Amino acid sequence: MVAEERVTNAALLRYRAGLALIWLGVLTWLPFILMRASGYKPSLFWFLPFHLIGVIGGSRLRKMAREEMGADAPKKNAFRTIGHSLIFMGIMVWSVYFYLKLVTGQPVDLGDFLPYHLTGIFGGIAFLAVGYFVNRRNSS
Repeated sequence: MVAEERVTNAALLRYRAGLALIWLGVLTWLPFILMRASGYKPSLFWFLPFHLIGVIGGSRLRKMAREEMGADAPKKNAFRTIGHSLIFMGIMVWSVYFYLKLVTGQPVDLGDFLPYHLTGIFGGIAFLAVGYFVNRRNSS
């Protein structure tokens, strides 16, 4: 009984640590944005690894903790499908950016791709939130 409670507490702690890691990954861009606003042109590659480690690592940590706690995966609905699709498309915008910059060597500006990325991510999160509330309303 006590061991089971410790496992649940450890999983809950991992879930919260994953959430904190996601936020740290997102907030990695704050110094980048401040530097760009002040006129300095920092390299994207100094910030991107920390962003990816935080966001991907945090989401994996949360998923493992949810499974360990025995929490069911959220029910699928159209809003969740659209939300995940928008997030995926928002991420895939960067494949075009990196192809143009690294493979073809064309001069591309980060600002041309960032609005599409953020629109996909924030739009997807909005649809996931709506899907969460739809599931919650249908279950009660």
